[in-house]
This record gives sequence, structure tokens and C-alpha cells, in this order.
Amino acid sequence: MKLDSGVIAGIKEVTVRLQARLDGGEDEVIATLRAVATGERSMAEALGDEEQRRARALFGLVATVGPGKIWARVQPLVAAAVTGAGGGAEALHTGALGAGFHWPADLEGIAKLDEHAKMRLAVLLLSYVFDNDFHYPQPETGVYDVAGSVFEKLKWVYRYWFDQLEVAQKDSGLEGFFASQVLDFPPVPLGPGDEVLGRVSLSCAGDLLAVDVLTPENTAHLFDGIADFYSTADIVSANLESTVDETKPIGRHQAPGEAARMNTSQAMFRRFRDDAKINFFSTATNHALDWGEDGVLATLDVLKASGADYAGTAASHAEQDDVVVVERNGIRIGLLSFTFDLNDHPVPDGKPYLVNEVRFNDADPAPDYALVEKHVAAAKAKGAEFIVAYCHWGWEFEMYPHPNITRAAREIVDRGVDVILGNHPHVSQPAQVVPRAGKPDALVTYAFGDFVSYHPESRNSALAYAVRFDIVKTRTGDGTLTALTNLQSLPMYIVNAKRDDGTVDCRIVPFADVLADPDGYGLTERQKAELPHLRDAVWDKILAPLSHIPMHP
Repeated sequence: MKLDSGVIAGIKEVTVRLQARLDGGEDEVIATLRAVATGERSMAEALGDEEQRRARALFGLVATVGPGKIWARVQPLVAAAVTGAGGGAEALHTGALGAGFHWPADLEGIAKLDEHAKMRLAVLLLSYVFDNDFHYPQPETGVYDVAGSVFEKLKWVYRYWFDQLEVAQKDSGLEGFFASQVLDFPPVPLGPGDEVLGRVSLSCAGDLLAVDVLTPENTAHLFDGIADFYSTADIVSANLESTVDETKPIGRHQAPGEAARMNTSQAMFRRFRDDAKINFFSTATNHALDWGEDGVLATLDVLKASGADYAGTAASHAEQDDVVVVERNGIRIGLLSFTFDLNDHPVPDGKPYLVNEVRFNDADPAPDYALVEKHVAAAKAKGAEFIVAYCHWGWEFEMYPHPNITRAAREIVDRGVDVILGNHPHVSQPAQVVPRAGKPDALVTYAFGDFVSYHPESRNSALAYAVRFDIVKTRTGDGTLTALTNLQSLPMYIVNAKRDDGTVDCRIVPFADVLADPDGYGLTERQKAELPHLRDAVWDKILAPLSHIPMHP
């Protein structure tokens, strides 16, 4: 089998990194593998007992023989597999590592494992060879590029399969910072003669990525459980993280070595519009250019025909500059949308207006906030009294934002945004208050987690949340003030229960309902066993600011 050039380049990238790691830190790798093999160091809870036993046995073998000696046997086979010479691929498949090497009895079954199980074992081994890179958030030092790096993709796979990182970047202090946050947005006190001039409710949840099992046949009751909280707001919003283009293949499509391309059917878009009552779509996401300019334009046609408001993608410079300001109940609200990345898809020459890209994740060069400034100014010029920015940003399957993302939030707020509603990581992240001198506090939610999305092997992706708040305009003796109040959150559980007829019951339900009746939603035994962790470690601890919002009469 001839390998794609991108796959070959990726294999070379990983082999170079692996050789450098062993050259400079083999003793450290041995110590780590031995600690895991002996049980001194625990492994991710997502592993089953047999998989954990097999992994410990393999790590013990590698630590005893020596990673360098094992790699000396494996590396020529990898090189042969890349070139198609010498039976390298077959040797790797069967575990035949050359003369004089024999698998111990407790590992003889490795060759008989299916390809998925072998890949899981290989990724696990790599995760402890590159212990710090895989198990801790890494500071960005240059330009974010997960789509263009196989090593970064392997980290992605590890975190999806095994370990959604529940620690913040080392020495960032962010775990303590978020634990101390109190999301308190009390009503503006009314004195004699003061009056409320208008009130608008806004709800938001995460990404709409209706691919895989998320089909019309499987989603008849998708939003029923959350409709009272989510769908009854004046502005009901979410991130449309795929194109809606019936001329392109529907679903998830991925060529070797490339990021997956997503495309949602118009029937599922109608679910969003009619069942969930979404009337504002944020469209600036890393998947916006998955199907090129044609995909953007086709999606815009669907949005325009639906009557919903949207921001983030545009068909022209003029359309991009005409920022969305909606008026509800006497309040004018600006709705902006930006994304940090486009998955290595090139922007057509002369058409940067197609997607609002502000590279929040980048460190060198630093993000350019000129587009944010321009859109805030345009919204205010159209009379916006309150501005909400939907920001697609961060790192996937990490439970805390990176320090550069919290700095980006401050930069955006400083430019005049009152609320940031963030997403992208496929897991939930906490929220914070940003105090402002002479103005009401701003709110930043870093990630809602999945919404209409399918990541069945990621434990923490099953728990997401939505928020709802009021934007209130008040006339007082000091003038007119428009501010956020009545913030509420709803933890949600993503159900994808297989039915006996082969279909899937896809529903988004209040997490409290699942905790009260775990047998009532078709959960597997593994999923039911994970509920206490999602409640105690995720909702009550990592997401504590959202699970302990002060209530005001």
C-alpha cells in the first residue's frame, strides 16, 4: 500500500521527535514507564482492566529492555513500511521485531489485537514517553497548528480516547483562580424615580456539529429536555460549526493526514432552527472553510432563507463590515463572532471577509485585534448598547483555558465587549467575571462543551452546559445603564443511546435528571460508572463558578 505524502511526512516528524527524546532523556522515560508498570503511578480511568494490565506489562518490558534498544528494532521497520520495502508493515503488524526478540507470555496476544486496540496501546506508550507533552497543557510559543502536525494530532487522540486534561497549564495559577470566581451579577438597584426601560433574555450553548449518528432519524427528541431553559429566551444562540451545503457530502469526511471536514444536512439545520428555536448562529469556527468558498456561500444562503441572524462568515467585504445589531424590547445588542483558526484551509486570495479570523491561540506573532476593534466600533456606530462576542478558541479536550486565552479575553473586553461566549474544546471550561472601572462587570465563559456533537470515547464530553442571562436597560438618576443580570446555568448530559433496531436515541437532557435516574436513558454500565466523576470532579470542582452562581430575588 502506497502511503500518502502527508502520512509519510507525519511519520517522519514523529520518528525524529522520538529519537530526540530518547537521545536526551531515556533515563527519565525509563523511570516513568517503570512507575506506571509497577502501579506506583495510576493510569487514566478510561482504560478497562485488561487494557490497563496489557499496557503495564508492555511498559515494564520496554523499561527493562530499554526504550532505545526497542526503538532500534522498530525504527528500521517503520522506515521500511514508509517506503513499502522489506515487509516492514507486516512485521509491525505481527510484532515480529527481529532475531533474538521474544514477547513474554503475558504479551504474546498483542499481535492478535485488532488495529484499533493496537493503536490505543501505541498512543498510550507514546503518552508516557512524552509524558509532559501529553499529560499537561503546553504553552504556545509560536503559531497554533494542530491540523498541520501529526505529533499534535496524536496528543489530540490521546486526550480524546483516554484523558481529557483536568489540570491547568503548570505554574499558571488558573485552577485556584477559577475556584475563587463568583459569578455574581445582581440587578441594578432602583431608587426613587428609576425605572427599567427594557429586558432581553439570551441563552447560549456550544457547538452544532451534526455529523455521525446525529441524523434526523435519531434526533426526534433532541432538545425536548432543555427547551424550557434554552429555547424560550429572546435570543437563542449557538455556534454552527459546519457548513450546510447539500451539494457536498453530508457528515464527517477525513483524508489521510488531514483534519476532518464537516457538513450538516439542511434537515438537521431545521432541527436547530425549528426544534431548538435558535435565532442567532455564530458561524466563525475552525470548520468554516472545510468546503471552501462554495461551502461558506451555500451555508449563508441557508441562513438567510431561515430568517435567523448570524455573524462570523460573509459573502463580501460590505457584508462583513455590516455587523449584526439586533433590537429586542427596546435594547440594541451587537452580536459578533470570531475564530482562532481554519484547520489549515487557505483563505482564497483577496477574500479574508469569508471568515472572521483572529488568531487568539497564537503567541508569536501575537494576535491582532484590529478586526475586533473594527467590529466593536461598527456595532456602537449602529447604536449597540451591549455587545456579545462569540469566540471560537482554545485547545481541545482540555478542561482549563490556557493563560494566553485568558489574556485574549481581557484584550477583547478592554475593546468594548460586555460578554464573551467561548467554545471549541469539546469539553466544558469554567467562566470568570472581568471587573471594569466605571462600568458593569463583564462575563467570560471559556467553553460550553459539546452541544449537538458526537465524541463517544471522551468521558468528559458527555457533560456540557448552557447559560441564560438577562440584559437589562435601566434609567437612573445617573443616566441610562445597560447591564447583565440574572445569570443562570444548566448542566446538560449528552445522550447517544443505541437502540435494539440499530438506531440511536440522541438527546440533550438536564444532568440532574440523569443523576436521578441513570437507568432511564440507555446509558452503558461504563457511562453510569462515570457519572460520579462528572458530578464531583467536573461540575462541582472544575466548573465550580457555574455550579455555584449566586441567586438574587
